[in-house]
Amino acid sequence: MERAQHRYSAELKQRMVEEIERGQLSLRAAARDAQTNVAIVQKWMEEYGRVKPERDVVEVVMKREQDNIAALGTALADAHLQLRAHEELIAQANKRYRTDF
Repeated sequence: MERAQHRYSAELKQRMVEEIERGQLSLRAAARDAQTNVAIVQKWMEEYGRVKPERDVVEVVMKREQDNIAALGTALADAHLQLRAHEELIAQANKRYRTDF
């Protein structure tokens, strides 16, 4: 059995959304009146509503990624120390041998 698809005008959607926002109509009642489901009415709310839902962004970092980040931080610190040691060696050699490497 094929389900009939309804086309709703923008005016109808806006009117229903306004009534929902004013508290005159619930999502379920709007869905029932429009012969659709709550998910469709929620989409209308997102599209035509004044209040946009806030979306929480959750950052998930896997344990392995955390370990990799920590290892990279340690490697960077080691490389920085090694660079400073080389720079100091060059400075001492320049001073001792009166050169400018």
